[in-house]
Amino acid sequence: MAPQSNMQLIAAQIERIAPKVELLYERSDDLIVLIGKTDSTKVSSRAMRIVLQIIAGGKGGSYNADGGDMGRGSGESYEVATVSPVFKKMSFEQTSLAEWATASDEQSIVNAASSIVSNAMDQFHAYEDKLLNATSSFSLGSIGSILGTVLTMTVPTGAQLVYDNQVVQVYDTTQTINRSANSGVITTVLATDPQTSQAIVVDQLPPGTIAGDVLMSDGLIGANPVDLFTVKYHQSAATTGVWQNLNRATYPYKLASSRVNGNLGALVPMQPELCINKIRKGIGIKKIKKPLAYMALEQKHAWDQLATTVQIIDRAQHKSGESVDMNPTSFANYGSGNMHGIPIKLGQNADQTRIDFLEMSVWCRATMNESGFLKDRNGKMWFRIYGASGGIATAEQFHIIHNFQVCNRNPRVGGFIDNLVRPAGY
Repeated sequence: MAPQSNMQLIAAQIERIAPKVELLYERSDDLIVLIGKTDSTKVSSRAMRIVLQIIAGGKGGSYNADGGDMGRGSGESYEVATVSPVFKKMSFEQTSLAEWATASDEQSIVNAASSIVSNAMDQFHAYEDKLLNATSSFSLGSIGSILGTVLTMTVPTGAQLVYDNQVVQVYDTTQTINRSANSGVITTVLATDPQTSQAIVVDQLPPGTIAGDVLMSDGLIGANPVDLFTVKYHQSAATTGVWQNLNRATYPYKLASSRVNGNLGALVPMQPELCINKIRKGIGIKKIKKPLAYMALEQKHAWDQLATTVQIIDRAQHKSGESVDMNPTSFANYGSGNMHGIPIKLGQNADQTRIDFLEMSVWCRATMNESGFLKDRNGKMWFRIYGASGGIATAEQFHIIHNFQVCNRNPRVGGFIDNLVRPAGY
């Protein structure tokens, strides 16, 4: 008689599950955390006014002290920028069976009901962070080429600003034609590769989608829709267009941020100081208080490459143990270091070819509702789904909302270096 084999015992063997669940996708919130620390003003549905002292007063000159005419005088002028909140949300849904089948440790290592709630806010903040790093016209990326349902996105945004399972809309390059709304086709992101190929895989595309079209956040409507104001919206060297409902052409220099053009070259050591000095030339040496050098990993890499060949002596006083050189002190503290004394702030979703100097003291928020769960008047956050018959369905949903706008009181104290190349390998 043959000996008992393992196959005869498979049915009786205990199946085990590794006790830890690892996250296999990125959900960074580097910039939205900074924005969340800025001044917030509670607003109604009426636009919030931001008063700007924009033109100097006083008529300087010489005069005749022996009975001469002093002439007439003048006073400073003020202008008003206005912002209104936009309404952002993220929706989650779960069936009753998913809840029941994972309700205890005996059934599952993941409690679906608690897990979906605990993950929700992190994912929502990651979504908002991507929006804040979009273009000045709020697009999440431009399509470079199309092969079936694979979109190769153009740098500098690449495939960084979308996430798996996200619904996006396709607009034409002028952002006046919403191809998704016109066709009724819903496009869902299936996979993204922001590391190497800059490719986005989607389930379907609206008819007429071509290279040069752009991806926009779901829910936006009409031509040239407005979303959360971005870094590039507030930090722009443009002298035309509209900024917080002010015409840039009316004040062509007062509403512009300082720019250093990288001219499609690699970052060089003195470009950051040039940008800071241009800000000083425009607004005053003492007006810059605590700027941050906000950049993507690519430009941090470029700065570190310079650090391997450039030796510096940092003469400023620093707290004991604080990183003072160009290079990070350790792998774990990769975000440390400075640019000419300005602390570096890494942004997972930042433009890969740009460095922004952000004076966070002038950034602010017009807030109707802080981010939180949508609740009814009784405090309930889970809402029952109803079936086609009108009866209840075995599913429930909840929503996170955030009704606000990101504003800026002084674009002149900000600046940026753009059109930089990425180091080899990206």
